[in-house]
Amino acid sequence: MGRHAYFLTLCANERRKILANAVLVESLVPVLRTTCESHSFNVNAYCFMPDHLHLVVMGESDSASLPRFMQAFKSLAARETATLGIAKPWQKGFYDHVLGDGESIDATALYAFLNPVRAGLVRRVEEWPYSGSFMFAWPNVPVVSTAFVPAWKKEVQAEPKKEQDGEVNSPLQTGRKMAR
Repeated sequence: MGRHAYFLTLCANERRKILANAVLVESLVPVLRTTCESHSFNVNAYCFMPDHLHLVVMGESDSASLPRFMQAFKSLAARETATLGIAKPWQKGFYDHVLGDGESIDATALYAFLNPVRAGLVRRVEEWPYSGSFMFAWPNVPVVSTAFVPAWKKEVQAEPKKEQDGEVNSPLQTGRKMAR
């Protein structure tokens, strides 16, 4: 609660590839903006991927409540998607990471913007039509000096497992899921 920055991931229900859709994004961005305004949040970055949404948000008051903000957004967004014939767009819950003192909000935004590049959907962040910011002119992507690495990837990198033949493998290399 309060004036914190968060990196969030909201997944589509059953990981359906419904979110990278121009009509849908054009209808959900105003819902996100309105929800931010009514819950004292601002969006540094959003990136709609086919089956999930990344948000980098900042609480703008001491009373800003991330759970209330997320519940309101997901509820209003579900109402909006229903008008487009899409029922139950979201998985229950969401993944969140509170940015710590050493974590740059600009580096985190760039991490979100690079998601479609890493997924092989585009070659440059500016080519992805489903990203943006309420805090700076898109696609003027912030220049950062340090990279953001999500906590779940830090844990993987910090705890490599030795295989019997001496090779080091991590859950990222083998495709195993990490417990959350």
